[in-house]
Amino acid sequence: MEEKNFKSGFAGLIGRTNVGKSTMVNKILKQNVVITSDKPQTTRNRINCILNTENAQIVFVDCPGFFKPRNLLGDKLNRIIYGVLNDVDLIIVMTDIAGGIGTGDQFVFSKIKSKKQPKLLLLNKIDLISKKERGGIASKLQELKDNFVFFDYILPISAKTGENLDALVQILLKELPEGPMYFPDDMVTDFPIHKMIAEIVREKLSQNLFQEIPHSIFVEVESMKEKKDRSGLPLMNIECSIHIEKKSQKGIIIGKSGEMLKKIGTLARADIEELLEKRVFLQIWVKIVENWTKNESYLTRMGY
Repeated sequence: MEEKNFKSGFAGLIGRTNVGKSTMVNKILKQNVVITSDKPQTTRNRINCILNTENAQIVFVDCPGFFKPRNLLGDKLNRIIYGVLNDVDLIIVMTDIAGGIGTGDQFVFSKIKSKKQPKLLLLNKIDLISKKERGGIASKLQELKDNFVFFDYILPISAKTGENLDALVQILLKELPEGPMYFPDDMVTDFPIHKMIAEIVREKLSQNLFQEIPHSIFVEVESMKEKKDRSGLPLMNIECSIHIEKKSQKGIIIGKSGEMLKKIGTLARADIEELLEKRVFLQIWVKIVENWTKNESYLTRMGY
């Protein structure tokens, strides 16, 4: 039953790659809903992440970071962002206060400045600012407000420590329109389980491989079947495949004597068991799909 004056809406998270959008969502929801990494292009999907309060439902729409596309996959990821900008009730732009406003941020600003929705600028990584530098934040905020008048709010935050995230939520609650509860109140994301599992595996790959390799990786869950072990206890049997573009990448992912793939599997299985709340037997294969990031039919089949 809907409450009187119940507020709800979608808040799109926009920004350059690797500024901390996914980390912030996980911090606000108090659980790991979306994968994080220090590598660019970690998020590849539009993911609705749901925060329920007593009289409101905020749906954070996490999406890929803006970047210059290098292939068809990059083009498709940027199209996801433009789709989000057209669909949401509020626009949240995140940048890195420690690194300063750069040309990449200016490019993002140019894409949102004419949008009619309320717009917030989040200055992330305030935890990296020294006490001495913090004394100048007030004047810095005023300078940003003078230069970027199309933002309705500018707020320094730390996605890592949670600083000022409560203030962010209060702003969103103020700006949300009245509306229905879009998702059940016990739901934190509408992202399918099999895709969440694939993302967990890809997260571990991204965190443990060289910079360029994760860009050429796609993880697919091929089967999920609950069985009984020899003791009659439930065991989820999951089969995953890691798709790569080049034969040379296969050896890097597998590692010497299979050690890297074993490490990836061990790390991923622990997180998957926490997600599913049951024991997991995880099998992973590495498959070569040449130039998949440029293949229209393949990308369509994989949901891009």
